[in-house]
Amino acid sequence: MADHMQDEADLEALKRWWDENGKGIVAAVVVAVLGTVGWQQYQGFTESQTEAASDLYAAMLANHLGDGDPDALASLATELRDDHASSTYARFGAMLEARIAVDAGDMTGAEAALRWALTAGDTGSDIGQLIQLRLARVLADQGNETEALAILAKGSSAYPVAYAQAEGDIHLAAGRPEAALTAYRQGRDLASDLGQYSVVLDNKVRTLETRLPPSSEDAPAEDAS
Repeated sequence: MADHMQDEADLEALKRWWDENGKGIVAAVVVAVLGTVGWQQYQGFTESQTEAASDLYAAMLANHLGDGDPDALASLATELRDDHASSTYARFGAMLEARIAVDAGDMTGAEAALRWALTAGDTGSDIGQLIQLRLARVLADQGNETEALAILAKGSSAYPVAYAQAEGDIHLAAGRPEAALTAYRQGRDLASDLGQYSVVLDNKVRTLETRLPPSSEDAPAEDAS
């Protein structure tokens, strides 16, 4: 009897505990299960979106390397920007648009594509720095060298040599060979520090050094006597 009464007491206590806590536990379990399923669904959705963006960019490349249908490429680029704006592939697509625009002499279109790509992600990332480099060159070609040089003056951890070379090219095109030589030398030194050798920069430095009179920095020190 004592054992039976103990069982009934335990059962009653269990019932009261269940009334007070059982529903909450069930709800917590349901939330946990739904959360897991939701996360899995989200991962699946993200993967499918990435694949779709990748396919669109691949189609753009195939178009560019193939027949080069401009209307079809523009349609693919628009779809990539509109449906996958946060994807890296959208930035790649905009950069490809800019490259094609430059080849066609459409600097305004190239600038628009690059400015979109720049705002679509981290400007400090390697891709962001590459976009800024290309934007600087496009701006310089349009005559906006002030903004172009301001972009390059920020420097680049990913493309320091290319930034220096672009700065030199802008100065040279503007008729400032001394400033161009300084930038080219900086780029050559940076390349050397990175264990690289730039034939292009070396040739540009040598060419300007033969055209310009030696500066006080270049002239050998005179013997003190």
